[in-house]
Amino acid sequence: MKVTVRHRQTLSDVAMAVYGDVSGIAALAEANHISMTDDLIPGVELECPEVVYDGYMQAYCKARKMQPATAADPDGEIPLLEGDLNVLDIAGF
Repeated sequence: MKVTVRHRQTLSDVAMAVYGDVSGIAALAEANHISMTDDLIPGVELECPEVVYDGYMQAYCKARKMQPATAADPDGEIPLLEGDLNVLDIAGF
């Protein structure tokens, strides 16, 4: 199976989306000849070995079409998405 890397996705994000478990990082890195800590380029296709780490979580993530994207922007910030709650707003600051 192949997946296309989305903006701000890390290898652990892809592992969670595909396998429901970050344990898939090593298999993804090996299959794609990259380091587990490499920055991924949006639009690149990654080969995903057919492996099951946690069948329940894998089904859960796929059923909900989860696509985590947790990488920080180059300036080190993780921007809030439209509609995200701002903790400072909630606290009244």
